[in-house]
Amino acid sequence: MSAARALLDEVAENRLLSRWAALLPRPSAQLGAIHEADAELLPLDDERLLALTLDTVSEELELGLFRSAETAGRVAATAALSDLAAVGADPLGLLLAVTLPAGSPEEAQAAVARGVGEVCRAAGVAVLGGDTGSGARLALTAAAIGTVPRSGLRTRVGASPGELVFASGPLGAGNALAAAALFGRPLPSCDERAFRPLPRLREGRALRGLATACIDTSDGLCAALDQLARLNGLGVAVEHELAALLCPAAVELGRELGVGALPFLAGQHGEFELVFTLPRDRLAALALVARELDWRPLALGRTVAGRGLTLNGRRLDGAAIRNLLAECGGEPRAYAEALCRLCCEGGRDGFLLDAQLQLL
Repeated sequence: MSAARALLDEVAENRLLSRWAALLPRPSAQLGAIHEADAELLPLDDERLLALTLDTVSEELELGLFRSAETAGRVAATAALSDLAAVGADPLGLLLAVTLPAGSPEEAQAAVARGVGEVCRAAGVAVLGGDTGSGARLALTAAAIGTVPRSGLRTRVGASPGELVFASGPLGAGNALAAAALFGRPLPSCDERAFRPLPRLREGRALRGLATACIDTSDGLCAALDQLARLNGLGVAVEHELAALLCPAAVELGRELGVGALPFLAGQHGEFELVFTLPRDRLAALALVARELDWRPLALGRTVAGRGLTLNGRRLDGAAIRNLLAECGGEPRAYAEALCRLCCEGGRDGFLLDAQLQLL
């Protein structure tokens, strides 16, 4: 086994995905190896690549993190389109597969449609079709299809030491929603009705030719940074005050629960922002694009030589954080408590970022 493969396989989810790749046929024309992009990429013609991805919302409903079919629809559509955003795709549309609960199919159908429709209208995307079935409980899968110019190809691989690391916006909303549900804190800002992430499609396209690598935060910030570090054989140093990276809902809930910022960044319920790397000589170009889109990218830190994650000088074990849910048997409250303990073992939130980045 290669050193790169061994590094990826420290994470349980990576091992599972690698096993799928070994068990199933994979087209020889497909671009990139397993793990290397948020969406699957296939040649379409001389100028374009076809981008394909899908996401399922089921576990969140079973665990009670989502209680509304409308939320499930919103998140399924956002999750699929966010994968297209990460590779800079132009979306062609969505396909939906919905299992409706047998007792109230029409009510659930209408709620799912409201959620999916809200995201699609905001993104300018249509639903192409799909499949509907009936079952004991609601489940929803969304597949997104898009195209990427070959000249604008961008995956999770391509970053080098010494580049800047950004997020497309404030973080922690997904983990705030999950924590509020698990710990019984009914704050309006952390209610699922307030959890309305949208895919960063405009920003993803604007980063063509600028970002060297990109991944979305569907599994949280730390998982995204850890995966980029593993795939690119480098380290990531977050040098921004962690509390300043959080959305208002996470800040409010952190005060309510008496915990710091790190659990909201390390938890695995993400918010579908983009995390990307940028050479320093492209910073002015990013600032120009950001002004044109009325967008404020969030500076996180730098890529560095070496391995692993460092947050304000504190080393984090990315594999331990990402494997924690499985080690807790998938029990969400035990996981949340273990995550808080792991995140609160020493360290502090500091601020070391260059004033230069305030250009954005």
